[in-house]
Amino acid sequence: MKLWRKLLAAVTAGTICLGSIGAMLSVSAETELDSSAVSENSTEVKASKGAHNHYYGELASRSDGCDGWYPYYIYNCGNGRYTSMGDGNACQYAIDHGFAPNEGDEAGGVIWYGNNPPTITTTKVTTKTTTKTTTTTTQPSVPTSKTGSLDKGDIDGSGSLDSTDVFYSMLYIANTAVGNTVKISKEQVTAADVDESSSVDATDVYYLMYYIALHGVGVNVSWDDVLAK
Repeated sequence: MKLWRKLLAAVTAGTICLGSIGAMLSVSAETELDSSAVSENSTEVKASKGAHNHYYGELASRSDGCDGWYPYYIYNCGNGRYTSMGDGNACQYAIDHGFAPNEGDEAGGVIWYGNNPPTITTTKVTTKTTTKTTTTTTQPSVPTSKTGSLDKGDIDGSGSLDSTDVFYSMLYIANTAVGNTVKISKEQVTAADVDESSSVDATDVYYLMYYIALHGVGVNVSWDDVLAK
């Protein structure tokens, strides 16, 4: 297992953008205000969203819904090089704190490095305001594939296995780790679960990249060969 991971790291080093997936999980919003000129005394309450007792650098296998969790996955390629996915800052934190200290080591999960703002209550004279808020969520998603069964690993249904399938598999894992809903068909989930473990995780990404790397250098192995224990 360690030998093929070294081969995979050598073939794929430098091809994954460390912050690309985490940076793309963004939300934008626009707000329209319709105010009336009625003065009145009011109380403004500001409360921290997602009450929690987490601490900076706390580790977990998945988010519990509180703000401040960020996903990371790192693999030590040796000689100070790492392959990673998830949030760039979280991955760097994991690297800096030695989560995968030796060549061939890997580590993944979520890390909390938000802050704990206190609940603040203030009283002031304000103007009564009617607020209409329109929120638009911008989030990359796995494109819906054609109906029917898909070949193992062919998540986008293109008929071939390539880096696009790897990207969509990583994107699905990263979104799931932070609790985002991903629109993806059952057939695509089945295709992404290449080791048939009933879950899509980093192991499936490794097998998919390994399969693609071998075929890329002319070694036409089967999935049975790649998945052989």
